[in-house]
Amino acid sequence: MMTGGRAIYPRLQALFNLSDAELLEYAQFLHDVADIVTLDPIYNAPMRDPNDLIVLQTAKFGSADLLCTRDADFFTPAVISYCAKSGIEICDEAAAARRLGLSLD
Repeated sequence: MMTGGRAIYPRLQALFNLSDAELLEYAQFLHDVADIVTLDPIYNAPMRDPNDLIVLQTAKFGSADLLCTRDADFFTPAVISYCAKSGIEICDEAAAARRLGLSLD
């Protein structure tokens, strides 16, 4: 996506071989289907990395039932228990694909 003559997400464009138009179309799609979640600046949860609180809050306040991540901090017993109380399952992409009946092949 270009703004002011420079690419905004060059790494994503290179990784997925996306044109500016495709990236803009995808960003518009996400905007159209997204639910805006208001975050609490004093939210507290048993996370080691404070940057992960945004992800956890978004899942909780957005009523997610699945949080797919590779971040090991989400797989600690304390975080898994905390999320389970909100009905959120923590899993990696392979488990998420199985749960959704998809194949990663």
